[in-house]
Amino acid sequence: MNELVFPNINIENLDRWVGDYSPLECVEIKDETHNVKSFTFKSKKDAWFQFLPGQHTTLFLNIDGNEVMRTYTIASSPTRPHTITITNKRMQDGVVTNWMHDNLKIGDCVDALDIGGSFSVALDQPKSKILLMSGGSGITPMLSMTRYFVDLSLDVDIVFIHNAQSPNDLISKDELEFYQLNQSNFKRHFICDVGGNDWVGPSGFLSSEMLLELVPDFKNREIYCCGPEPYMQNVKKILGSYEFVMSSYHQESFDIESSTAQNNMAIDIELPEHNVTDTNINEYNVTLSKSGESLVCGSNTNILVSIQKQGITVPFACSAGMCGTCRTKLIEGTVEMDSQGGLLKSHEEEGFILTCCSYPTSDVVLDL
Repeated sequence: MNELVFPNINIENLDRWVGDYSPLECVEIKDETHNVKSFTFKSKKDAWFQFLPGQHTTLFLNIDGNEVMRTYTIASSPTRPHTITITNKRMQDGVVTNWMHDNLKIGDCVDALDIGGSFSVALDQPKSKILLMSGGSGITPMLSMTRYFVDLSLDVDIVFIHNAQSPNDLISKDELEFYQLNQSNFKRHFICDVGGNDWVGPSGFLSSEMLLELVPDFKNREIYCCGPEPYMQNVKKILGSYEFVMSSYHQESFDIESSTAQNNMAIDIELPEHNVTDTNINEYNVTLSKSGESLVCGSNTNILVSIQKQGITVPFACSAGMCGTCRTKLIEGTVEMDSQGGLLKSHEEEGFILTCCSYPTSDVVLDL
């Protein structure tokens, strides 16, 4: 029989984990629902994780010989710093999530980028009454925040509304019901699009009447919301109908797995321009070495947008410098890159850039 080996949990004697420092080793896989799994990771080299509830990391995987990166919110709480948990849902065209569900095993290692993101209750100065609202797999940052509140026994009044397609799709149902039974300041409400004969809770899509019935004092709460874009648009429409003060509303919205980018199709998307004064805007040639295509890109426009405007299909996903899907080698030239953490340090040193947040400062040649 193998001896039980206890890990070092004294973080004063451990390095803080950073991406490109140590691979993540999968130590637990849990079935949450029929199509949702939770993957728990530890650092392969003893290290501890520092993050805020609601933040995310980006996994770097090799799938069928292709290097792929995907960003996922961390569902676990930073109060438990020796592991992180990613909860994701199998999707019809979810290349990365589906591969993880079918292939990732306990003991396997994956690389990941640094943890980051600006969606977290710990970054705000919220009211002492909070409403968490989630749809589908958008529950993950809300789980991290809830676990954070519970672990720290914070004096905060929490109402948690979670929308799912059916009772069989409710993620962490037992855990949230446990909090309702054992936490005096926690209430949960499940809403199912289709309830079924045995369902006794609310059903259908969230409406203004439903919100008012479930949370009569919602106008006095700080609201955090995450889910599919239509879900969040509906929430904002409902809040607007009640003249809710939107400075107390916060949302997270990146849904890389289900985006049309899975098929690497160029889409008509408007992205923010790089801050360059009008007098300093220059035009440069961008050459794609593999296809032989050449195009012009202004110094105030990111390279991805210029490529898309020519109808050229190239990989991309989040369009915000987080996921790393648009990573490519810069063969010649120079760029300014406003990356949000979606690039391994070693790759940047090797000359890779993210086209979605790179702006030319000379003529460039890309490995595309």
